[in-house]
Amino acid sequence: MDKNNIEVPNINSIEIKDIVEKGIKPKVSFFSYLRDMYKKVGFKNIFHDISEIIFIVLITLFTLCFAAIIIKDNDYIEVWQIYSFIFVVSPILYLLISFFSFFNTKQNGTYEVEMICKYNIYQLSALRMFIFSIVSILCNSILIFMFFIVNEEINLLRALAISITALFLFSSVFLYVLLNTSHKITKYFMIAGWIIINLALMISKNNYYNVLLTQLPIYVHLGLTISCIYLYIKSLKKLINFRSVKGEM
Repeated sequence: MDKNNIEVPNINSIEIKDIVEKGIKPKVSFFSYLRDMYKKVGFKNIFHDISEIIFIVLITLFTLCFAAIIIKDNDYIEVWQIYSFIFVVSPILYLLISFFSFFNTKQNGTYEVEMICKYNIYQLSALRMFIFSIVSILCNSILIFMFFIVNEEINLLRALAISITALFLFSSVFLYVLLNTSHKITKYFMIAGWIIINLALMISKNNYYNVLLTQLPIYVHLGLTISCIYLYIKSLKKLINFRSVKGEM
């Protein structure tokens, strides 16, 4: 065969484009990724500790409802203090079930298995946390409605905005700390700090704190809520792509 007369396959630009497009995986959106993960893994595998989680939800709801009854019987509690209470406790249920789910996974010996599956424990945790946040919103909404029943001075829309903002603000900061520090004491300090600082502001009847909760325009509250939801989803995306050297969170 003559080296100078080697036949080169005639590949036109359309064929090249088709080959490239087939070789590149389409970019999947965050919600599509979570939906596909849910379909492939299944409810039972995602929530293998569902009975314990339901128990925690019921106990938490009972405790918060008891707090609502106490507030009803106390004529000295003002509306802004109820808003403050909502702001403090809104992330608590989310925190409890998220922590329990991850801790239970490690205790049951499924941590190492989940780490080597198609979806590792961090990706599954992102899905669980997203679902837990929705469950928390529903439970917090029930609590707020009960507060409204015992005190009609409460603005339902404002109370819901405060609750959702608190939930996603706390969750975003918590995930940031979780992904950027390996010291457990920092995580515990952050949780304790959230509760102690807000309780201190409520007990001291800080004027700025009062104004922030009661007089800030509703549209500003809603804007803060949307911003916190955006930060939370962004944090969950980072968790999906997270890899831990030691395999611990």
